[in-house]
Amino acid sequence: MHKHKGIYCICTNDDGHLLTVEKNGGPYKNRLDLPGGTPESGETESETVVREVLEETGYQVLSAVKIGERCYELPWTYKQWTHSQHTAVYYLCTVDEINKSSLADISDQDSNGFLWVDIGSLKEDWCSPLVSEAIHYLSEKKIPAERKTYHTWEVLHQTR
Repeated sequence: MHKHKGIYCICTNDDGHLLTVEKNGGPYKNRLDLPGGTPESGETESETVVREVLEETGYQVLSAVKIGERCYELPWTYKQWTHSQHTAVYYLCTVDEINKSSLADISDQDSNGFLWVDIGSLKEDWCSPLVSEAIHYLSEKKIPAERKTYHTWEVLHQTR
């Protein structure tokens, strides 16, 4: 099983739209995901979410509060593995929407830019489990601690 831990941002704007990124790799390819990613060596979780949001969206994080974490398991063929175990650590963030920077030019960037999306217009098959969790959090104000297992999962070959 491929194991991965990432730090992710849940952020809404004044219109109630959720900040998302369009994935171009991994098990969530061609789906909307939350901005975030893997900590670099010596980096704290909060430093990771600030850096990742800036790299993937150009927005500077103004505040970030850890709200929970959850593990997801799903089928995914990658190298020698047939399943992925993805632990997501969630931060509730606010961003500076006025002073936006350019997206970082990173050779292995796995997102195609960002979108503010109306939560009511999202369809679950367009989204990563993290976006679905963010929508749940915004209504329930809780991240469940138990593992969530997907017995079937399809990596999309084209965007929604």
